[in-house]
Amino acid sequence: MNDNAELFRYAGELSCMREEAERILLSGTASAFLAPLFRTLYPDSAIIVSGAEEEAVSEVLADVPDADVDPRPIEATQFSGIDIAVSMLAVQRLETRAMTGYLFSLHDSLAEGGNLLLSFPAEDALVLSPMREIDSWYAMDRKERMKRYRAEDVLQALSLIGFSVRAIESDRNADLGTVVSIHAVRR
Repeated sequence: MNDNAELFRYAGELSCMREEAERILLSGTASAFLAPLFRTLYPDSAIIVSGAEEEAVSEVLADVPDADVDPRPIEATQFSGIDIAVSMLAVQRLETRAMTGYLFSLHDSLAEGGNLLLSFPAEDALVLSPMREIDSWYAMDRKERMKRYRAEDVLQALSLIGFSVRAIESDRNADLGTVVSIHAVRR
Protein backbone atom coordinates (compact mmCIF):
# COMPACT_ATOMS: atom_id res chain seq x y z
CA MET A 1 0.00 0.00 0.00
CA ASN A 2 2.89 2.38 0.67
CA ASP A 3 4.04 1.98 -2.93
CA ASN A 4 0.67 3.28 -4.19
CA ALA A 5 -0.18 5.81 -1.47
CA GLU A 6 -1.46 8.34 -4.00
CA LEU A 7 -4.23 5.95 -5.00
CA PHE A 8 -5.66 5.99 -1.46
CA ARG A 9 -5.28 9.69 -0.67
CA TYR A 10 -8.94 10.52 -0.14
CA ALA A 11 -9.95 7.44 1.87
CA GLY A 12 -9.17 9.20 5.16
CA GLU A 13 -10.91 12.39 4.02
CA LEU A 14 -14.01 10.41 3.12
CA SER A 15 -14.07 8.96 6.61
CA CYS A 16 -14.18 12.49 8.00
CA MET A 17 -16.98 13.51 5.63
CA ARG A 18 -19.25 10.52 6.26
CA GLU A 19 -18.40 9.37 9.77
CA GLU A 20 -21.60 7.36 10.04
CA ALA A 21 -21.62 5.69 6.62
CA GLU A 22 -23.81 2.62 6.77
CA ARG A 23 -23.05 1.19 3.33
CA ILE A 24 -19.81 1.38 1.35
CA LEU A 25 -19.49 0.12 -2.21
CA LEU A 26 -16.04 -0.78 -3.57
CA SER A 27 -16.22 -1.23 -7.34
CA GLY A 28 -13.58 -2.83 -9.53
CA THR A 29 -10.62 -5.12 -8.95
CA ALA A 30 -8.28 -2.55 -7.41
CA SER A 31 -11.02 -1.32 -5.09
CA ALA A 32 -11.45 -4.82 -3.69
CA PHE A 33 -8.04 -4.58 -2.05
CA LEU A 34 -9.29 -1.53 -0.12
CA ALA A 35 -11.81 -3.58 1.86
CA PRO A 36 -9.50 -3.98 4.90
CA LEU A 37 -8.78 -0.22 4.94
CA PHE A 38 -12.47 0.66 4.83
CA ARG A 39 -13.26 -1.99 7.47
CA THR A 40 -10.74 -0.18 9.73
CA LEU A 41 -12.16 3.29 8.95
CA TYR A 42 -15.78 2.13 9.22
CA PRO A 43 -15.90 -0.84 11.60
CA ASP A 44 -19.72 -0.90 11.77
CA SER A 45 -20.48 -0.31 8.08
CA ALA A 46 -21.56 -2.85 5.49
CA ILE A 47 -18.76 -3.31 2.94
CA ILE A 48 -19.93 -4.33 -0.54
CA VAL A 49 -17.42 -5.32 -3.23
CA SER A 50 -18.63 -5.38 -6.84
CA GLY A 51 -16.85 -6.49 -9.99
CA ALA A 52 -13.82 -8.07 -8.34
CA GLU A 53 -11.84 -10.77 -10.13
CA GLU A 54 -11.73 -14.25 -8.57
CA GLU A 55 -8.26 -13.88 -7.11
CA ALA A 56 -9.25 -10.60 -5.44
CA VAL A 57 -12.43 -12.09 -3.97
CA SER A 58 -10.59 -14.69 -1.91
CA GLU A 59 -8.21 -12.06 -0.58
CA VAL A 60 -11.10 -9.74 0.35
CA LEU A 61 -12.96 -12.49 2.18
CA ALA A 62 -9.82 -13.54 4.04
CA ASP A 63 -9.30 -9.98 5.32
CA VAL A 64 -12.94 -8.90 5.67
CA PRO A 65 -15.03 -12.09 6.03
CA ASP A 66 -18.28 -10.16 6.52
CA ALA A 67 -17.96 -8.30 3.19
CA ASP A 68 -20.74 -8.80 0.66
CA VAL A 69 -18.92 -9.76 -2.55
CA ASP A 70 -20.69 -9.71 -5.92
CA PRO A 71 -18.34 -10.63 -8.81
CA ARG A 72 -20.67 -9.06 -11.38
CA PRO A 73 -19.77 -5.59 -12.64
CA ILE A 74 -21.74 -2.76 -11.05
CA GLU A 75 -23.73 -2.22 -14.24
CA ALA A 76 -25.24 -5.70 -13.75
CA THR A 77 -26.20 -5.12 -10.12
CA GLN A 78 -28.76 -2.93 -8.38
CA PHE A 79 -27.41 -1.36 -5.24
CA SER A 80 -29.09 1.58 -3.56
CA GLY A 81 -28.66 3.71 -0.47
CA ILE A 82 -24.87 3.62 -0.67
CA ASP A 83 -23.14 6.34 1.41
CA ILE A 84 -19.68 6.01 -0.17
CA ALA A 85 -18.78 4.48 -3.54
CA VAL A 86 -15.13 3.90 -4.42
CA SER A 87 -13.92 3.11 -7.93
CA MET A 88 -10.17 2.69 -8.05
CA LEU A 89 -8.58 2.04 -11.41
CA ALA A 90 -11.71 0.69 -13.08
CA VAL A 91 -12.80 3.16 -15.78
CA GLN A 92 -9.64 2.69 -17.85
CA ARG A 93 -10.86 -0.84 -18.65
CA LEU A 94 -14.00 0.55 -20.27
CA GLU A 95 -14.73 2.01 -23.68
CA THR A 96 -16.24 5.51 -23.61
CA ARG A 97 -19.89 4.39 -23.93
CA ALA A 98 -19.43 1.75 -21.24
CA MET A 99 -17.71 4.30 -18.98
CA THR A 100 -20.78 6.55 -19.06
CA GLY A 101 -23.04 3.62 -18.13
CA TYR A 102 -20.65 2.70 -15.33
CA LEU A 103 -20.77 6.25 -13.91
CA PHE A 104 -24.60 6.25 -14.13
CA SER A 105 -24.63 2.96 -12.17
CA LEU A 106 -22.45 4.49 -9.45
CA HIS A 107 -24.74 7.55 -9.33
CA ASP A 108 -27.86 5.39 -9.08
CA SER A 109 -26.30 3.33 -6.27
CA LEU A 110 -25.52 6.35 -4.11
CA ALA A 111 -27.95 7.94 -1.69
CA GLU A 112 -28.49 11.68 -2.15
CA GLY A 113 -25.38 13.41 -0.79
CA GLY A 114 -23.39 10.17 -1.14
CA ASN A 115 -19.68 10.43 -1.86
CA LEU A 116 -17.84 9.02 -4.87
CA LEU A 117 -14.08 8.51 -5.02
CA LEU A 118 -12.93 7.75 -8.56
CA SER A 119 -9.36 7.27 -9.79
CA PHE A 120 -8.00 6.43 -13.22
CA PRO A 121 -4.82 6.72 -15.32
CA ALA A 122 -5.16 9.89 -17.38
CA GLU A 123 -4.18 10.88 -20.89
CA ASP A 124 -1.45 13.49 -20.56
CA ALA A 125 -1.97 14.99 -24.01
CA LEU A 126 -5.03 15.75 -26.11
CA VAL A 127 -5.05 12.59 -28.22
CA LEU A 128 -7.83 10.19 -29.13
CA SER A 129 -6.76 7.18 -27.14
CA PRO A 130 -8.16 3.82 -28.25
CA MET A 131 -8.06 0.74 -26.06
CA ARG A 132 -4.48 -0.55 -26.01
CA GLU A 133 -3.02 -3.75 -24.66
CA ILE A 134 -0.34 -3.01 -22.10
CA ASP A 135 1.49 -4.82 -19.30
CA SER A 136 -0.71 -5.04 -16.25
CA TRP A 137 0.32 -2.69 -13.44
CA TYR A 138 -0.37 -5.34 -10.79
CA ALA A 139 1.00 -8.51 -12.45
CA MET A 140 3.84 -8.19 -14.95
CA ASP A 141 3.00 -11.50 -16.61
CA ARG A 142 -0.50 -10.28 -17.52
CA LYS A 143 -1.71 -8.04 -20.32
CA GLU A 144 -4.59 -5.62 -19.90
CA ARG A 145 -6.67 -3.58 -22.33
CA MET A 146 -6.70 0.01 -21.16
CA LYS A 147 -7.92 3.39 -22.33
CA ARG A 148 -6.63 6.61 -20.84
CA TYR A 149 -9.18 9.37 -20.32
CA ARG A 150 -8.64 13.09 -20.01
CA ALA A 151 -9.66 14.40 -16.60
CA GLU A 152 -11.79 17.09 -18.27
CA ASP A 153 -13.89 14.47 -20.06
CA VAL A 154 -14.55 12.50 -16.87
CA LEU A 155 -15.37 15.71 -14.95
CA GLN A 156 -17.85 16.73 -17.64
CA ALA A 157 -19.49 13.28 -17.58
CA LEU A 158 -19.77 13.39 -13.78
CA SER A 159 -21.37 16.84 -13.92
CA LEU A 160 -23.88 15.83 -16.60
CA ILE A 161 -24.83 12.67 -14.69
CA GLY A 162 -25.58 14.58 -11.49
CA PHE A 163 -22.44 14.83 -9.39
CA SER A 164 -20.88 17.90 -7.80
CA VAL A 165 -17.10 17.66 -7.90
CA ARG A 166 -15.51 18.52 -4.56
CA ALA A 167 -11.83 17.81 -5.24
CA ILE A 168 -9.55 16.67 -8.03
CA GLU A 169 -5.91 15.75 -7.77
CA SER A 170 -3.32 14.06 -9.92
CA ASP A 171 -0.18 12.18 -9.03
CA ARG A 172 2.56 10.43 -10.93
CA ASN A 173 2.76 6.69 -10.53
CA ALA A 174 5.82 4.78 -11.76
CA ASP A 175 3.73 2.09 -13.46
CA LEU A 176 0.61 4.00 -14.51
CA GLY A 177 1.85 7.51 -15.31
CA THR A 178 -0.55 10.26 -14.27
CA VAL A 179 -3.33 9.03 -11.99
CA VAL A 180 -6.29 11.36 -11.41
CA SER A 181 -8.38 11.10 -8.24
CA ILE A 182 -11.78 12.79 -8.13
CA HIS A 183 -14.03 13.22 -5.10
CA ALA A 184 -17.63 13.96 -6.11
CA VAL A 185 -20.96 14.05 -4.31
CA ARG A 186 -24.33 12.97 -5.71
CA ARG A 187 -26.63 15.97 -6.04
